[in-house]
Amino acid sequence: MDKKTKKIIGKSVGVTGSVVGHTVGWILKILGTLVIITITTGLILTFLFVAYVDKYIKPETVVNLDDFQLNLTSFIYCTDPETGEQKELEKLYGVENRVWAESDEIPEYLKKAAVAIEDKRFYTHDGVDWKRTFGAFYNIFMSSQSSFGGSTITQQLIKNLTEEKEVTVKRKLLEIFRALEFDRTYSKDKILTWYLNTIYLGQGCSGVKTAAEVYFAKDLSQLTLAECASMIGITNLPTRYDPYQNPEHNRERQLNILSQMLEQSLITKAEYDEAVAQKLEFKRKESKDTASKQSYFVDQVISDVVADLQEQKGVSRKMAEKMVYSGGYRIYTTVDTRIQAIMDEVFSDEKNFPVTYGADKAQAAMVIMDPYTGNIVGMVGGRGEKKLNRGLNRATQSYRQPGSAIKPVTVYAPAINYGFITPNSVMDDVPLKKSASGKPWPKNSTVSGYTGRMTIMRAVELSINTIPVHLVNNMTPQVAFDFATQNLGMSKSLVSQLDSGGATYSDIGLASMALGGLTRGVSVRDLTAAYASFTNNGLYTKPRTYTKVLDSQGNVVLDNAPQTKPAMREETAFYMNYLLQNVVKKGTGRAAAMSNISVAGKTGTTDEDKDRWFVGYTPYYTASVWFGFDDPKEINLEKSRNPALTMWKLVMDKVHKGLPARTFPQPENVVTAAYCIDSGLKPTANCRSDVRGSRVANGLYFPKDVPTESCDMHVTFRMDSTTGMLATQYCPPDSIKYMSLLKLKRAFNMPGVVIADQKYAILDYPLPEGTYPPAGGARVAGYCTTHTSYQPVETPSTEPVNPQPDGPSASPNPNAPPNTQTGSPPSEQPNQPPSAQPTSPPPPTDNPDALEEPAA
Repeated sequence: MDKKTKKIIGKSVGVTGSVVGHTVGWILKILGTLVIITITTGLILTFLFVAYVDKYIKPETVVNLDDFQLNLTSFIYCTDPETGEQKELEKLYGVENRVWAESDEIPEYLKKAAVAIEDKRFYTHDGVDWKRTFGAFYNIFMSSQSSFGGSTITQQLIKNLTEEKEVTVKRKLLEIFRALEFDRTYSKDKILTWYLNTIYLGQGCSGVKTAAEVYFAKDLSQLTLAECASMIGITNLPTRYDPYQNPEHNRERQLNILSQMLEQSLITKAEYDEAVAQKLEFKRKESKDTASKQSYFVDQVISDVVADLQEQKGVSRKMAEKMVYSGGYRIYTTVDTRIQAIMDEVFSDEKNFPVTYGADKAQAAMVIMDPYTGNIVGMVGGRGEKKLNRGLNRATQSYRQPGSAIKPVTVYAPAINYGFITPNSVMDDVPLKKSASGKPWPKNSTVSGYTGRMTIMRAVELSINTIPVHLVNNMTPQVAFDFATQNLGMSKSLVSQLDSGGATYSDIGLASMALGGLTRGVSVRDLTAAYASFTNNGLYTKPRTYTKVLDSQGNVVLDNAPQTKPAMREETAFYMNYLLQNVVKKGTGRAAAMSNISVAGKTGTTDEDKDRWFVGYTPYYTASVWFGFDDPKEINLEKSRNPALTMWKLVMDKVHKGLPARTFPQPENVVTAAYCIDSGLKPTANCRSDVRGSRVANGLYFPKDVPTESCDMHVTFRMDSTTGMLATQYCPPDSIKYMSLLKLKRAFNMPGVVIADQKYAILDYPLPEGTYPPAGGARVAGYCTTHTSYQPVETPSTEPVNPQPDGPSASPNPNAPPNTQTGSPPSEQPNQPPSAQPTSPPPPTDNPDALEEPAA
């Protein structure tokens, strides 16, 4: 090779080396950058993971076995009404009360079988088997499998206690951290013992001791190795490996467990061979159910404690029930045994229930509550003899349509509280609109037709439907709903939105809030607690059946102290008592009255008469009664009789027997003032001269609510006393008197609807044909036609005295309603004399100060 060639080759190699070096340099820079990015990203992710664990996982890691004591009898206590001492009311025996197995009762074979098949590194890991755990996460992210797997006995025990089994990353992380903490706290033997006592083994068996009796009719300590392997195999898939249903599958599982025990040197070959050769005999141990029938109240105490344990201790319902029945708890209740005995006696006597048509018997439920403490002192969830523990409790579990019994809660209380009305305010009892069928809506059920101007007091007394609809329409259904749910504890009964069967339902509507046509209804307990606020100065106290729960060592497990909050102004509560006392004094609740104790309340009847209610209260107690069928249908009783009210009275008369006379308190600043019952305003002399008689009444007010604006709704006319019609120039002077008619501005236009007070009114506008009251309303609907010949007397003016003494002349039809701008008689009458000033006395003054003492 010549020099020139060598030189060229040398230059080429140099260039190539330079390029390679430059390329390697860039590659190293890129790799270095990627490493830095990876490390930085890893640190960021690690930081975020640590923060996530610290905020969302660690606070939930503690699971304390002291909260799950399952081997002691629990007791329910009540206060002796005579001595005030606590006395035993009921003992609770759960199944595990007699079958909890302590560690020394459990055969070593059974413990080894569980470890061999469920968690072979149980005694060496720290609560988490990391090899299996990483495999489980690999399944999630690489194999897209839905099941995590990899749980140790410790993790499975925690799941059995909390019943948190949803398949999520958070749940798995929480399970891991809980297991690590759990393993540091408790010994392996205690963890294994609890695990074997909480696993489900089919056939209703919770725990191995129960299973030993169900499958082998033996005490747990007598099980053989073969029987231990057979029984422990059931827990994996209880239905598949149930020896009664699938003996071949159970045998297959048993052999697998024995093989694992041998492979892990937990048993010898001789023990293995003996177990494989043993023929198993499956048979049950006979037992008798000696459980007593608890009262509905005790049923509810158990349900309430179970629910609170679930919420406050984070345990499953199944485990909470085990804790209640066999945790050695001391449960202190609110029941008054005297009151409960009265309720049980009344509701178990079939003679106290009316006869209903058909084969089914109507049912009933009642709750009595102390409104000041929230204590439920008595509860009945059905009629007749109670035959089942923790069966259907209609006082708390049944939701029924309340009808008008809902109005004080959703209509009148919020309307008063937010300043829309007082009890003496006046509104129009008229329909709001036409229904889909073209009929006026709403209709009233307790009176025929529509009255017209009506006080709130009267509307509540008669259970009118129209005025609540107008009120809810004015303040909006949302306001009514929020008041009932947020202020008066009705959030469990009322529904804001419910999707079912492809449709969406809501109680935020006119019919629901004003008339009680709810999505699912209300419970007796909820409605009782809501009404209790009225007599407790507007304070809502959450109803409770127990005060506290202690464990066997006297430590507080649950503290159920009274939960009270302001629900309404004190003025509102007083006004509601004022309204609802009137219902009992004069309205639909008259049968609830007591001789020496004040009673307030409200009846409720649903469309088609499927539900009857009475919610009543005294200064001592608040009580609700529901009456109807479990499968809603017409009660088919005489409508004048309300069975719910009858049952309420039977119970409450006995409850209040011997109690001192008591009335609802009245604030010192409440005053009595006169008002016009057609306007709700300060009455004038014209309010007294109404053709129907004086329209002035006295009512109770807080000073700020006393009406100060004078009534302008009554217009005085000259009337012919012999005909009761508007006087003309032909009426004799001695038959003319000054009477008032209503001046209405009622924008109501619905043909065929009769408003009763329109026949006493001068309307501001002509009515469509067919809407003005027919015969019977003509008494003041036109001018006198009896006196038609000329009388030699001075002719009085027939113009209205007020509000405008001078109006334009007109010649109305004598049979048409007079116009408020004129009282002129028909111009076509013959021999009309010249007009003259009236010879009768001047009309009454409108000066309110000239009023005499108003009539009550």
